Amino acid sequence: MSNLIGQRAIVIGAGIGGLSAAGVLAPYFRQVLLLERDVLKPAAQARLGVPQGRHPHGLLAGGLKAVNEIFPGFEDALVRAGGVPVGVARDIRFEHPEIGRLPQRELGPRVVCASRPLLELVLRQKAEAIPNLEIRSGCKVTEIVSEPSSANVQGVRLVNQIGVSSFIDADLVVDASGRGAPTAALFEALKLQPPETTTIHINLCYTSAVIELPEQATKNWKLVLTLNDPPRIGDRGVLVPMEHNRWMVTICQRGRLERIDGWDSYVSAFGELITPTIHDALRQAKPIEDLRQFAFPTSSWRHFERSPRLPRGLLPIADAICRFNPIHGQGMSSAALQARLLRDALADAITESDPVAALQQGFMAEVASVLETPWAMSTSRDLMFPDTHGPRPEHFQANVEFELAMFRAAVIDPVVHKAAMDVNQLLQPRSLLRSPHIMERIEETNGVRTGWSHPEVMTGSSTFRLRTTVPRG
Repeated sequence: MSNLIGQRAIVIGAGIGGLSAAGVLAPYFRQVLLLERDVLKPAAQARLGVPQGRHPHGLLAGGLKAVNEIFPGFEDALVRAGGVPVGVARDIRFEHPEIGRLPQRELGPRVVCASRPLLELVLRQKAEAIPNLEIRSGCKVTEIVSEPSSANVQGVRLVNQIGVSSFIDADLVVDASGRGAPTAALFEALKLQPPETTTIHINLCYTSAVIELPEQATKNWKLVLTLNDPPRIGDRGVLVPMEHNRWMVTICQRGRLERIDGWDSYVSAFGELITPTIHDALRQAKPIEDLRQFAFPTSSWRHFERSPRLPRGLLPIADAICRFNPIHGQGMSSAALQARLLRDALADAITESDPVAALQQGFMAEVASVLETPWAMSTSRDLMFPDTHGPRPEHFQANVEFELAMFRAAVIDPVVHKAAMDVNQLLQPRSLLRSPHIMERIEETNGVRTGWSHPEVMTGSSTFRLRTTVPRG
């Protein structure tokens, strides 16, 4: 193992971000220890540490690609375990309030739909096959420990499931715990300034159900995504396939709403969406489980990349940095893309005199380029509602108009449609839609010449990009 940069790396949290990070760390440390507070079962079971785990989850095509690069064969293993392949655009009914339905064209990429517990199980099995990667469940990290004099991270203190406390030393601690509580506690203990945070107050409530559907109800599609219509209609819905010939359906409602009680009331709520597609399907559905609700008050981005310094040996990742509105399905894919960025930062750091510090610097220097595209897409529609509290980027209204023009063009132009879906699926950066050959098609379709291509007229920034990389040999 000539690429070793340390003896032990500890990853906190066995979600998608933690498992993916552990996978890329394994070639660079003698041992990678992944600590999860939940007791993990050898089956696809929801766990307490993921309160939204019984709601729809998915890896977008870009996230799926990243996980496949980290764990070769993951996609095929997920399909063998029961995941449902869905062609992007071909099998998806995408319903927009202004342009109606996007055509169901064959555009190439696919996703694999499955429940969150099955996704985690298959990914965990891939991680467990790595010889120097150990997963310990039932272990709650109570503290990230640092040296009092230098603030360098020394390891973690934890409590196991029988209440025994212990300390484990580490050269690197990756906080993939979700809310990032261990990192926040360390910053407080060291009296460091917390990272600047961008917060979008969206105040949403999700209600989900697992159902069975007759085959004829879904003969024209495998997945339905029905957008809302700001500011007139705030509700949106999604219906996705999952393992065991079942489906998961969710309605996302804005504001403080009373709990939906009973199946009939639930079905009726979908009648308020912009189209009756999901409502009509649910009238033929059989519910399998009780309704489940999840409240999501804010999207937030902790800008660790702007912090003057991180304690040496600490690296927050995934939801510990950025939490997206879940209805857009970007959280797991963002985590996977960050893990791929971590892989690249590791490869660049091994030749440096202090590879751990170089790893931190390299990751933080590039993480915004991974987050900006999904953040802009996730927040832009939320910010169309006047009562959404949060900073609106410059040229916000111009970007709203551009997005509508882009969707109009996508209806009749397969090239624009593919570009839009590649960006939506995090396969390409958002800046692709501003490239000259796409802009010309959008403007030609809409019959206008515009100033949209000016670099300042961008959602948030003119520098959106995703690192497009290939596996290193």
